[in-house]
Amino acid sequence: MSILITGGLGFIGSHTAKLFHESGLEVVILDNLANGRRENAQWGTVLQGDIADVPLVRSIIRQHSITSVLHLAAYVQVGESMVRPDLYFANNVGGSLRLLEAMTAEGVRQFVFASSCSVYGNSGSLSAHEEDAVTPVSPYGESKLQTERILPWYQRTFGLRWLALRYFNVAGAKDGLGEEISSSVRIIPRVVHSGISDETRLEVFGTEFSTADGSAVRDFIHVDDVAHANLKALSHVRAVDAGEVLNIGSGIGVSVLQIIDEVSKELGSRVKYYPRLPRPGDPAHSVSDISKATKLLNWEPVASSLPNIVGSVIKSARSRLNV
Repeated sequence: MSILITGGLGFIGSHTAKLFHESGLEVVILDNLANGRRENAQWGTVLQGDIADVPLVRSIIRQHSITSVLHLAAYVQVGESMVRPDLYFANNVGGSLRLLEAMTAEGVRQFVFASSCSVYGNSGSLSAHEEDAVTPVSPYGESKLQTERILPWYQRTFGLRWLALRYFNVAGAKDGLGEEISSSVRIIPRVVHSGISDETRLEVFGTEFSTADGSAVRDFIHVDDVAHANLKALSHVRAVDAGEVLNIGSGIGVSVLQIIDEVSKELGSRVKYYPRLPRPGDPAHSVSDISKATKLLNWEPVASSLPNIVGSVIKSARSRLNV
């Protein structure tokens, strides 16, 4: 019996594949290398291909005796989705449908889906709960919500056991698996890169939000905490006739300017930034209520303090850059 991880060579996927492997699971990774990196192909069987290739996925399921799927593969850039919604709906929704088609045809009924806090949009809630209204403000967020809404119908029709994990802002690094800071679109690696490199101009999109310091507030969750949530979720769908949506975050709000302050402190020099207008699709405030995940999965974040996240990114970046 094996677990298939789609997008397993990416940032979250590589940390998760390593943890699954170390936990004694047979790991099979399917990645088309759109966002994944070949050097992350260290744990389990790695196959290159697309989730929308139904014959390929069915063949993988049969050949490797796949019993469960962790679906991480997706396009993830909010800004890009605002100008190319067609790509995001075709890949994130259409690809997920093809993956589910292959699974149901082969009798695989255990499914963990990587959703996103972006489904909440500008909810106005200081602590987003799974029962809150979902009003995405980007095609990326809408693509995640549409996939979530498909899952209860597959549960009803095909007996699918599923959990949709609404990841908040995943950050950090462990065991040398950090992101490439020069190309990352995530805010913490961008700030670190700007602080280390003299050639990078750090732009802060939005400094007049209705928040304490005017910059956007986000909930940052260490990637290792996310990997452990994925492991707990897999165990749950194996044991229970599941069908739930869960927030996976730290439950703590941190502003962009606070991140800049923390990185500056860790590096010992002030990181300069340039204010810009907010990007379409970016909410002012996005923080999680994680009580449901804590109760259902017996999980809680242990590595997600801002100093720990920032320190791990700087350590990883310096190791990669030999500085």
